[in-house]
Amino acid sequence: MKLFFRSIIATLALAACNPKTTEEVTVNPDDAKGNGGQSQGKVDDSPELALDPAVRTGTLPNGLTYYIRKHPKPEKRVLLWLAVNAGSVLEEDDQRGLAHFVEHMAFNGTERFEKNTMIDFFEKSGMDFGADVNAFTSFDETVYMLQVPTDDAKLLSTGYDVLEDWAGAVSFDPKEVDKERGVVIEEWRLGRGANQRVFDKQWPVFLAGSKYAERKPIGDKEILETAPVERLKAFYEDWYRPDNMAVIVVGDIDPDAALAEVKKRFSDLKNPEGAPERVNVPVPLLDETRIDVETDKEMSMTQVTLAIKGPATPFLTENDYRDDLVDTLFHGMLRARLDEIRQRPEAPFAFAFSFTNEMGRAVDVFQLFAGAKPGQAEAAAKTLLEEVERVRRHGFLASELERIKADHMRDLERAVTEADTVKGNQYAFGLVNDFLEGHTMLSHADELALAKKYMPEVTLEAVNAYAESWTSRKDRVVSAAGASRDKMPTKKDLQKVVDGISMMPIQPWEDGGAGGSLMAAAPEAGKITKKERIEELDLSVWTLSNGARVVVKPTNFKNDEILFSAFSPGGHSLAPDKSFESAQWADGIIAQSGVGEHDEVALGKLLTGKVVRVRPWINELEEGMQGSASPQDLEVFMQLVHLYFTAPRKDEVAFGAWKGQMDTFFKNRDLNPQAVFFDEFGKAASGGHPRRLPPTSEKIASVQLDTAYDFYKDRFGDAGDFTFVFVGNVDEARLEELAATYLASLPTKGRKEKWRDIKVKPPKGVKKVRVEKGQDPKSFVMLAFHGNTKWSPEIEDDLDMLSEAMSIRLREILREDMSGVYGVFSNGNIDRRPKTEYEYFVGFGCSPENADKLTKAVFELVQKVKKEGIDQDVVDKVKEQRRRGLETDQKENRFWSRQLTEHYRYGTDPRKILELEKMIDRVSSDNIKKAANKYLNEKQYIDALLMPEAGAAEGEGKKAEKAEKAPAKKDEAKKAKKAEKAPAKKAG
Repeated sequence: MKLFFRSIIATLALAACNPKTTEEVTVNPDDAKGNGGQSQGKVDDSPELALDPAVRTGTLPNGLTYYIRKHPKPEKRVLLWLAVNAGSVLEEDDQRGLAHFVEHMAFNGTERFEKNTMIDFFEKSGMDFGADVNAFTSFDETVYMLQVPTDDAKLLSTGYDVLEDWAGAVSFDPKEVDKERGVVIEEWRLGRGANQRVFDKQWPVFLAGSKYAERKPIGDKEILETAPVERLKAFYEDWYRPDNMAVIVVGDIDPDAALAEVKKRFSDLKNPEGAPERVNVPVPLLDETRIDVETDKEMSMTQVTLAIKGPATPFLTENDYRDDLVDTLFHGMLRARLDEIRQRPEAPFAFAFSFTNEMGRAVDVFQLFAGAKPGQAEAAAKTLLEEVERVRRHGFLASELERIKADHMRDLERAVTEADTVKGNQYAFGLVNDFLEGHTMLSHADELALAKKYMPEVTLEAVNAYAESWTSRKDRVVSAAGASRDKMPTKKDLQKVVDGISMMPIQPWEDGGAGGSLMAAAPEAGKITKKERIEELDLSVWTLSNGARVVVKPTNFKNDEILFSAFSPGGHSLAPDKSFESAQWADGIIAQSGVGEHDEVALGKLLTGKVVRVRPWINELEEGMQGSASPQDLEVFMQLVHLYFTAPRKDEVAFGAWKGQMDTFFKNRDLNPQAVFFDEFGKAASGGHPRRLPPTSEKIASVQLDTAYDFYKDRFGDAGDFTFVFVGNVDEARLEELAATYLASLPTKGRKEKWRDIKVKPPKGVKKVRVEKGQDPKSFVMLAFHGNTKWSPEIEDDLDMLSEAMSIRLREILREDMSGVYGVFSNGNIDRRPKTEYEYFVGFGCSPENADKLTKAVFELVQKVKKEGIDQDVVDKVKEQRRRGLETDQKENRFWSRQLTEHYRYGTDPRKILELEKMIDRVSSDNIKKAANKYLNEKQYIDALLMPEAGAAEGEGKKAEKAEKAPAKKDEAKKAKKAEKAPAKKAG
């Protein structure tokens, strides 16, 4: 299935194939039809796709579209979203960045909510920015997202007030506009860096001749600083109008009441006279191959992209669905081949993938992207081109198609099983795409039915014809970007690769390693020797004959999910110093090597159609495993767990591939200013302990397979002190049988083990860390208070409430009052082992000239809270956010898995989980004041500051501009991508 434009633009380093003469064809986005499965202009008389029947949709007389869907997850919550069919591509030249600026202003004053009172309302209602309140602006759209409780009629009504005001009553108070300029510019600043500079150069190459190339959502810094209020208002009045918007309501609601509310609130909105027509912006299709190579002295990862553009394809009929299904299966097979190549030591890239995405409303783009090994950009480009050519000449194999069909059908079946348990934002985003992209949102049941109907038509011939339809297109780009100090190809080098690919001898793909069984025979079963019940938690605890412990919590939160965790004391703290460099990587090496007789490639093929995931891990103090499974695949899952204990592979080929990949990730790490800064911070925090120093290519080169393998075998060779935790849709009787067979049979040595204190000594007093690196005008401040403490649930809760209260006040001061940051990080935690120690962090990015002023403001707040406590309205916000958060968390498997793992790790009573709601009542100004005096010791902290290199900040990046040929501004794609996957940032 195609990815959407806003979700992938941040990943583009752009590219693709053969040279042709230049001939421009402009695509009319409204007429673009067809893809590989259908020839252009062919009449599509297949049935239209049906919108999910659970959705009520319509259009008000003023043109506003609405979608309403009842959905029970999360309980007592509703999503209220506003989709505006307008983004940065509609800006005039003097409005660049104002579409996004308008989005910010929607949170800074409306008819009902003056200044920042909207944010105040959100917080008092228990809403968290990111999870409950968010927004994003992309090239073609702006989307506002609220999640509001439905068990309070007043809150629900106020949520509709907010949506209504966003749609037609944003104030644009000049004073608030000027205050918010600083915040928007700080968001621009956060995005600066090597990747953005490269993107700024390659984006216009990719979208040559299109307005998209000149309208990155973050805009032009000078315009952001100087644009008059009238130009923001003009954009809002032109495009925020009922015939250009949709209201989306998804959640635990009465659909009739929701529809009445939408009609009452939005029917009176008027379309302004003489408003500009909303037409989709065209993207020319050029009859040529464009090649681009960029270097940057701070680029830490070499990127290679191949891309081919073609007309956008619809998703409105059953033929469209069939074609989309072909695309999905095609990329599944191609990605599997690229991943198999990645696992070869000689591979020129550490990772690679392919996809088709929409580029604006006008074109689709077939893309392959690779993270190339240093100095191997040319080889990576050749490999990507070679694999595309291999498919073009020889196609795929029947065995590949059979596997990807099985996996895809299983995914669709699971979607049907979980249709009522997934979070509502999945449906809300589907309805956003239905409105903005014309991409019909099917029900999961209808999609499964269509897949069953059309899957037989997806033959090798159909998939291979699809490949041919793309490779024959003429608008292509091949691009590479890497570090200035690395060997990079020239444009001529890449052109030579492109020209030569058609003449290369290329053999058909060989598909091996898919046979056999996971286990030849089940092990001799052990026994469950003791059973305990904790009725209050519906919890079973079993002791196995080998000494291991199993904790089981059945739930009905998800129909097709069982979460698993396992842990045992020890970790690589027990590795001798001479073995440490190899021991610390043992888990990753084994995880990439497969199990038993099956390497990673063969294991993946063997598990086709199974929903199982197991990954062993080793940290400083423990070893364990993490995973998940479908209930119907639980035995296969248990077999995998057993094999990771008893039959890890020592695989020289996999080890060679692992080394090459790790070298790729770390070789140029020293070029990234943020990485260098946090490495120096880490050194300071650990007192320079040799086991806490950052990884390097030299250290990776010293890792020995035998040492790593032997250490892994030692750590997982005694299961007697392991605890296994299962949470989810568990059949206890079935799990009891499987635990006896696959867990109680694990070997034990009867060891009484404990981790070892490696004697890390944090710095005493005030430790200053200063790093000068980077050519952009950006800084980062990190403050870390630390020291010894005791532990109890109440003590840990005190630090948590302090962190939460400080987070609210720091945002209010540093962002809203001082306009000095885009966001601020505030978090505290207590480590109970090897010593009981606390840490409390404050971190934020800012302009270099503001770093001292903002840091001073942090300490002023620290002193105020230590002296006076915190305002009662902040206390109330923390309490309500906790209460509302706990309501939903307690209905999530991951919450129970995390809580149970922690209690059994430290030997505390898991019944304490039931007291979390009572703990909310402990939140008070007095407890926060006491915590501040205990934890915010101004004589014991780390003060770390990243500053740009000398002269880099002058003139807001003039040095960088000269060095990198005038890079343009940051786009908002990363933010949009996060919004697609459960937003994690403050709105705006």
